[in-house]
Amino acid sequence: MAWQGARPKSAKPSVVLAAIAPLVAAISLQAALDARAGGAAGTGIAVGVIDHGAAKIYVAGNAGNGRPVDERTLFEIGSVTKTFTATALAVMTLHGDVTLNDPISKYLPPGVRAPSRNGRAITLLDLAEQRSGLPRLPTNMDDVGGDDPYADYTNADMYAFLNGYTLTRDPGASYEYSNYGVGLLGQLLANRMQTTYPQLVQNLVLAPLGMHQTGVMMTNEPDPALLAVGHDLSGAVVATWHAQSIAPAGQIASNLDDMLKYLRCNMGHGPLARACLFAQQPRAQGPPEHRIGLIWNVNSQTGNISHSGDTYGFHAFVAISRDRQTGVVALSNGPAVDDIAVHVMAPSYPIAGCPSSVPTSETDPSSYAGVYCNRSGGMTFSIRTATKPDELSIALLPQPAQNVLRVATDTFYAAQYGASFVFIRDRGQIIGLWLMQYGELIPAVRLGSHGDPLVTQLASPFPSTIPLDAARLEQYVGTYTAQGLGAFTVTLRDRALYVQLTGQAAVPVYASAIDQFFYKIVDAQIEFNRDAAGRITSLTLHQNGQTITAARAKP
Repeated sequence: MAWQGARPKSAKPSVVLAAIAPLVAAISLQAALDARAGGAAGTGIAVGVIDHGAAKIYVAGNAGNGRPVDERTLFEIGSVTKTFTATALAVMTLHGDVTLNDPISKYLPPGVRAPSRNGRAITLLDLAEQRSGLPRLPTNMDDVGGDDPYADYTNADMYAFLNGYTLTRDPGASYEYSNYGVGLLGQLLANRMQTTYPQLVQNLVLAPLGMHQTGVMMTNEPDPALLAVGHDLSGAVVATWHAQSIAPAGQIASNLDDMLKYLRCNMGHGPLARACLFAQQPRAQGPPEHRIGLIWNVNSQTGNISHSGDTYGFHAFVAISRDRQTGVVALSNGPAVDDIAVHVMAPSYPIAGCPSSVPTSETDPSSYAGVYCNRSGGMTFSIRTATKPDELSIALLPQPAQNVLRVATDTFYAAQYGASFVFIRDRGQIIGLWLMQYGELIPAVRLGSHGDPLVTQLASPFPSTIPLDAARLEQYVGTYTAQGLGAFTVTLRDRALYVQLTGQAAVPVYASAIDQFFYKIVDAQIEFNRDAAGRITSLTLHQNGQTITAARAKP
C-alpha cells in the first residue's frame, strides 16, 4: 500500500511479516475491520484465522449487492491465484508428470519458439521463481488500461508474443514479477495434461481440497448472488475481471470457507499437504527482503510465507507462520487488507487508519502542508514544505518522507517512484489529493483539526471528455517518431483512440478537446499538431514536466 513501493495491479510484493506474537484480541480486530469497511459504501472484508488448529472468522461491511459479507461471499483473489498454479506444478512434479528443470519448449505447441540467451533455456522453475527474463506484461495486449484488461488476450496472442520476444538477460539471472510468465506457466502445465487451465486447477487442487465454490473467472462469472461487487479506493464500483491466457496469474474467485481449506493445506494438513509444502520451499532470491519458492514469498528474516493479490476492485492476502501453527486469509471487495493480515500475524505491526486529530498548524487549506487520508486504503499522507520552493516533503505514514518536485500547477512528481500527486481545490482551498502511480488512482481527503474530512468525495483529477466521431478520430491514426525515444503508434479500436510507445502496451487516451487527449493510467497529455493546411504533422507528449514532440511518418 506504500506509494514508495506501489505497483501495477496484481504485481505487488508481499508485505514484510514480523515475528509471530500472540494473536490480537477479537474485539480489536473486529473494530479494525468495521472501521476499514466503513470507508466506502458497499464494501466489506472477510478474515479467517487458524491458530494451532482452531479457526475463527471475522467479517465486516457488505458485498455491494445488498447482502452482508459472510464466509460464502465470493471475492476475486488476484495474484493469490499464482499460488494455485504453483500448487498444480508441485502436484505434477511430485507425480512425475513434469520436472522443474524441463525447458518450456517441451510443452509449447508446434511452431512456437521459446527464446533463450547465452545457451540458457527458460525452464518451468524459472517461470515459477519469476526469474525467466520475461516481462511483467506482454506488449501485444490490446487494452492494458481498460476495465477488463486481460479478457481478450488469448493463447494465440501469448504464443505470438513469445515467438517474437528477445530476452534482455539470461533466464534465472534475476527476479522480475511477471504476470505473463505465470500465465504462460499455467498454460504449459495444461498443455502437458492435455486440458485447459480451469480444468487443470479443478482436477489437481480444487477438487482434492473440497473447494467447491472456487473457480477460474474466464468468460462466465460465478453466481451473482454470491460474488461481491468490486470497488476501487475512491469507492467507485469497478468491472469484474476475466481472463483467457493470463488466467493462471490472477483470475480465481473464492470465499473464506474454501480459502480456509487452502490455508490448512499450506499449513501442512490434508490430502495435498506434501505439494503445498513443496511449493513453499525457498529456492532463490525474490522480491526485497524475501526468498521465493514456487511463487510463494518467504521472508528472509522471519521465515513467514505469504502472497498478496489485487485486481481493480478486490484485495487478498494469505500468510503462514514459519512453524505453520498460525495462518491468515484476508479478502475484500475494495478496502486494503495487507496491514490487517500482517497485524493478525504480528500485533506489533500497526493497522493503519486516519488520525483523530491534526495540529492546527497543518490545517490551513491555502497551504499544501497538512494531513490527507484514504480510509478504505488505511493510507495517511503527511505533507510538509521542503527547503526548495518547488518541492514538497510527502510521507505515507509510518514511512519516511520523500521530496517531490512541482511539475505543473498543483501537481508534484516523484521520479524515482513514478508517482504523481495531483492536489484538488474547492474555491481556491486545497481539500485533497490524488496519487497516480503505475495505473492506480488513489484519493486522499484533507483532514481538519479533529480528524474530520473536509469533504466526503473529491472531484476527478481528469478533465471532462468530449465525444469525437470516427471520422475525426481516424485523422490521428498513424506512426509518430521521436528521436531517441521510439515511435508512438496511434490506432482506432471500437471508436476509441489508443497510443502505443515502442516496447510498451497500447493504452487508451481520451479527448478533452479537438486535438487534445489525456491518459488515465498516468498523469500525461497528448496534443496533435497541424500545419497551415490543417494536416496533422506531429504529436506532443506532456508528462512530468517534460515535453516531447514526435513527427508523423508519411503514410
